[in-house]
Amino acid sequence: MKNGRLFEILYLLVEKRAVTAGDLAQRLEVSERTIYRDIDALSAAGIPVYAQKGKGGGIRLMDQFVLDRALLSREQQDEILFALQAVQATGGGEEALSRLSALFRREGGDWLEVDFTDWGSGAAERENFSLVKRAVLERKPLSFTYYSSAGEKSRRTVEPARLVFKSGCWYLSAFCRNKQDWRVFRLVRMEELALEEGACQPRTPPEQLEPPLPEGYRGVDLRLRFAPSAAWRVRDYFHPGEVSVQPDGRLLVACTFPEDQWLLSFLLSFGSQLEVLSPAYWRDILKEEIKKSLEVYETGQTLSGYEAYPCVRDGEHSVRHKEDIPMEERKFCQCCAMPLDKPEDRGTEAGGALSEDYCRYCYQNGAFTAPDATMDDIIAFNLKFNAENGHPFGPQEEAEKMMRGWFPTLKRWRKQ
Repeated sequence: MKNGRLFEILYLLVEKRAVTAGDLAQRLEVSERTIYRDIDALSAAGIPVYAQKGKGGGIRLMDQFVLDRALLSREQQDEILFALQAVQATGGGEEALSRLSALFRREGGDWLEVDFTDWGSGAAERENFSLVKRAVLERKPLSFTYYSSAGEKSRRTVEPARLVFKSGCWYLSAFCRNKQDWRVFRLVRMEELALEEGACQPRTPPEQLEPPLPEGYRGVDLRLRFAPSAAWRVRDYFHPGEVSVQPDGRLLVACTFPEDQWLLSFLLSFGSQLEVLSPAYWRDILKEEIKKSLEVYETGQTLSGYEAYPCVRDGEHSVRHKEDIPMEERKFCQCCAMPLDKPEDRGTEAGGALSEDYCRYCYQNGAFTAPDATMDDIIAFNLKFNAENGHPFGPQEEAEKMMRGWFPTLKRWRKQ
């Protein structure tokens, strides 16, 4: 307690240069006699403090005394102030920044501003950040609605562990009670946040932010060519070692990405500034998606929240929503019965062409990914997925009955 009071006195003297014993006693809630004993203790420790009587007097530090010279170099002071300014951008550290700026006797502390929010972000985003920060510090469970990169919506309850700022975005590393495992959540995809009752269990978060690759993960090696006008975005998204500039100013990129819906959206975001050189089937995927976009505009129909698919009616091109396409006209994987509504859902043949019969999880490069699997194995896997994801196929008994009747008609299992 006494050590804390001595530091408080020293801080006030550095900041104000002269303070009366009465003011110090009132602020620190002790007697003036105690203040004078503390001053003696500071003097005995080598701090050049003295008392000056009369009008304008008080307890003072000698003018030549600057505490930072005894402890920290100017470079170290800059590092500390920079760190505190970064912390201040997250909603904390303001008092510590003010005190240390006074302690170091540094002016012009506004040369740096750290702002982690997005351009155009509002009060709601800052409020969400503060709530997540509070949940981490107070070890409180947090519930929220979350949107995955595939656009799937779910309600989660988590035990927050740490906030991470990476690649221009804030992430929350937390133990998800729904999945009973560690997950990483992007803050801008979190809505309807609420602190829950109770406390979080002591848990040690994973060392790496990136979660382990999911079962069935599939990466794709891409060769891309960009127009010179896209150079600024290319530099933003790709590592310099992946980029080479051609004599005509176009940029070649060789990279590897997870093969999912996000990749399709990312590549399409470059519009006519991008050409996919390989693999060939990704050229086909982009062409099909561009055709679907053209159909929407040419027919004057809106998606209304549904996925649109091109079709031909009476010899004329048209657009139908997935929900309007009869089951007999839709294609399904002839191994696991996954819908093949999108080109990127399809597997690949040995030459790289898209498979007409199998999905990307069951079939790659002209071969089954699980060649020894039986029909019972695939049904068991689908039933596990059904149980863990809110029963999209219906109650377990009905789902299994449906699969037992349908799967023997699929191409891979007909011989069985």
